[in-house]
Amino acid sequence: DQNLNDFAAKPLAKRLNVQYRMNRDIMAFSSAEFYDGTLLADRTVADRLLSDIEGVSQTELTQSPVTFIDTAGASYDESWDPETRSRKNVQEADLAIKKAKTLIEAGLAQSDIAIITPYSAQVSHLRDRLAEEDLSEIDLGSIDGFQGREKEAVIISMVRSNPDGQIGFLAEQRRFNVALTRAKRKLIIIGDSATVT
Repeated sequence: DQNLNDFAAKPLAKRLNVQYRMNRDIMAFSSAEFYDGTLLADRTVADRLLSDIEGVSQTELTQSPVTFIDTAGASYDESWDPETRSRKNVQEADLAIKKAKTLIEAGLAQSDIAIITPYSAQVSHLRDRLAEEDLSEIDLGSIDGFQGREKEAVIISMVRSNPDGQIGFLAEQRRFNVALTRAKRKLIIIGDSATVT
């Protein structure tokens, strides 16, 4: 009995060393920033790509695990939405939808794609745009709302693009880590490097 009581009194904590969700390149930031480079991708997921899914063709987007689309200098300016008291970036939203359509044209199901963003105004704008494009099966949500979930392909619209380098929610590294680790096979990040770096 005493041994059992001693055992029960000591909390068990074990650090995650192997993950079973995502391609190793998608995992790289999380491993470097939060696990001192020790996080490993299990061999069953380490190299998997969208192009490995039956019916998905081999394209530039489906054969690489991570794509960063830099909008610096492209006039993809953020705006303030007084109704939602939040930020949106119309051009980024359009580009996110274009990339989702490219994945669908390559054979990926709408239901295997998510578009996430840190701002409620961007979610609202994207919801309207997805309805216009008849893309209602694409999963859409905020970064916080997507915690604990995953999709084959995740497109992140970072929204922030301003000359002052103001990044708001993006400064919260743990929240950003959640966003970066929702994708299993393909992560597309759309953002202004001049602002977010």
